[in-house]
Amino acid sequence: MASGKRHIIGGFVFFWLFLTILSNFFFIPSVMEIIIFAAIAVMFSLWPDVDIKSLGQKVFYTIFFITDTTLIFYFKDYKTAAFFGLLIILPVLAKHRGWTHSKITAVLLPTPLLLVPMYAYEGTLMEGLPYYFSAVTGYFSHLFFDKKLI
Repeated sequence: MASGKRHIIGGFVFFWLFLTILSNFFFIPSVMEIIIFAAIAVMFSLWPDVDIKSLGQKVFYTIFFITDTTLIFYFKDYKTAAFFGLLIILPVLAKHRGWTHSKITAVLLPTPLLLVPMYAYEGTLMEGLPYYFSAVTGYFSHLFFDKKLI
């Protein structure tokens, strides 16, 4: 089992492979896109351990807390905040290396990233693919280093 720091390093290594494939076969991303793709890959390399006391849990629950607080106090969107709160608790209710360490989850969980460009700036589904694949890359790096891919 790798530690949070090792998962971050692994996320960067897998991200480097993703970036190499992306820039050699599809398109050369801008510096800002590289930073965003790297952040997504590293975050998703930590995500599977959100179900235990870990660096990933600290990172994601801090993000969840800020998001929920913003929904409540800034947007006054209590319904979305409540729904988000229900989703937040799911990983903690599961056993470690349960659904968060699943290959199916690695493919399904990042799918909302396909839609972000469509809603954020009226882009296409194809424009969301690099974001999606950077997340899947980071997720699979975690599974690889936890020996769940082999």
